[in-house]
Amino acid sequence: MTTKEIQKSICKEEVLKGNLPCENISMGMAEMDVLSILKSGYIVEIETKISRSDFKADAKKTKWKFFDLRVEGQIPNYFYYACPKDMISKDEIQKYAGLIYVDNGIVTVVKRAKILHRFKHDILKILTKMCRMKSERKYLGSCLMTYKNNLVKERNEKYLANA
Repeated sequence: MTTKEIQKSICKEEVLKGNLPCENISMGMAEMDVLSILKSGYIVEIETKISRSDFKADAKKTKWKFFDLRVEGQIPNYFYYACPKDMISKDEIQKYAGLIYVDNGIVTVVKRAKILHRFKHDILKILTKMCRMKSERKYLGSCLMTYKNNLVKERNEKYLANA
């Protein structure tokens, strides 16, 4: 099972619940595998893991400092791990984190996440970012910054080839 397959299954499930999901969205210093805006206006982050080594490496990320301190403006209201069935156990994740298994497109919540805080993020700002990212990926093939960097790289390569 790939990250994309897990993300697609999660996003489909979120849409069926009436939520607004988006995959691979950057918020602040971190990129979320799936961000979902609930009907309540709360934000859910879902971190996909496809290997045990990926899960173990995740513990080294600096973003966990914000979670431990409950920095409202920097973290979602809920946090989940999503992985292939039985890859991670409930005992291995943080107390506040939830756990989702994805097996052949079937999404099962194994452990519900606890609310981290009740601060409501600026939904208009997040929706604008989601639309911008989707548009850039569709029409440019990548995010705007990557697109511009590739143009500069191509220009530099042509210049060096003609020099």
